[in-house]
Amino acid sequence: MGFTVHLPTLLLLSVAINLLIGGLLWAIFKLRSRQHCFRLWALACMAFAAGTLFAGARAFIDAPWITVFLAHVFLGFSPFLVLAGLQRFSGRASRKTRRFRQVLRFSAAGYLLILLLSFQGDPLNARLLTALFSAALFSFAIYTLSKLDTTPSLPVRILKVLFTVHGVLMMSQALVIGVDWLGLNQTNTGFLLRLILINHILLASATTLALPLLAFTQSEQRLRIMAERDGLTGLFNRRSLFREGIRAFDNAAQSQAQLAVLMMDLDHFKQVNDRWGHAAGDEALRLVSRTLRHELRDDDIIGRVGGEEFAVVLRITGDDDVRIITHRLLEAIATNGQEIQGLPLYISASIGGVEKADRHKTFADMMIEADSALYNAKNKGRNRVEFEQLPPETTTP
Repeated sequence: MGFTVHLPTLLLLSVAINLLIGGLLWAIFKLRSRQHCFRLWALACMAFAAGTLFAGARAFIDAPWITVFLAHVFLGFSPFLVLAGLQRFSGRASRKTRRFRQVLRFSAAGYLLILLLSFQGDPLNARLLTALFSAALFSFAIYTLSKLDTTPSLPVRILKVLFTVHGVLMMSQALVIGVDWLGLNQTNTGFLLRLILINHILLASATTLALPLLAFTQSEQRLRIMAERDGLTGLFNRRSLFREGIRAFDNAAQSQAQLAVLMMDLDHFKQVNDRWGHAAGDEALRLVSRTLRHELRDDDIIGRVGGEEFAVVLRITGDDDVRIITHRLLEAIATNGQEIQGLPLYISASIGGVEKADRHKTFADMMIEADSALYNAKNKGRNRVEFEQLPPETTTP
């Protein structure tokens, strides 16, 4: 049983799918604050549909400059628009990115000029140029995806696979045409090119479906970060810190591990805002958050739980001395906070801490005691550390 496909039906189906997806992407562009990557991806779908229509029109119109030439103009610019959309999606505006965009524009202009000068009505000639141009664009697209920092990474991996297969197909098409031109191939190249075309159409449709998945995944990740992180410092907010702290407390209780909770408040912070302004106060908060991240370990839990109040959950071992850690924090904050953006702010902090003990039944118990120790530190002169002590043992007569 031979492999047969009704090519006109496949072409019309591809046109319909790409027009539908292109319309959907254009609607998303209108609804999502005009996010320009969706507009470019919509235009890529429409360009691919237009190119497919012009290519199919060869069976009815004997005018190569209208059918073949325009078909390859649209088919060549479809991956170019996909790549331009990825560049917009990445959101980077560095000098290197601007140079890269200029290279893309010159490449597109060069492709159009070479196609115009070399076109002699031969469809294989145009196919070869379009295949090489598309393969190069898909390689650039894989490079662009490798620079994206998107979590989860599944949509990026899917698109990398699709772009890789796209590029391989385009290079295979170029090789088949080149071998045929050299007269080295005695087989039916028409069947091979048709098979490549079928796979290319299917891959193009799959790619247009995967692109919105990439954008929506990153949007969801940004919303999750906004819900879990403090907007100014990037640390956990109060709700997230309690969630992570409860998880750490439960794990420590099950494994009999050690745990410590620190509450920290910046000394006389209101005076900083009143004297130097809230911009200086915000920069001081960011400096303190950077200091905490630098001085503590990656698995420690750090959060901003109030205006100038921070909390830390330390997963400690027998070799760790919490008092040494807290005094190191105080020294680093006082040293880094002497001058911020040329202003003599002299930031210092007070810390209250508690280590997990049998009397603590919940994470909230530890937070309450750490907060009480913080007030003791502030009442005893600030810029110091106080730890909540164990209650005295009771003896029975």
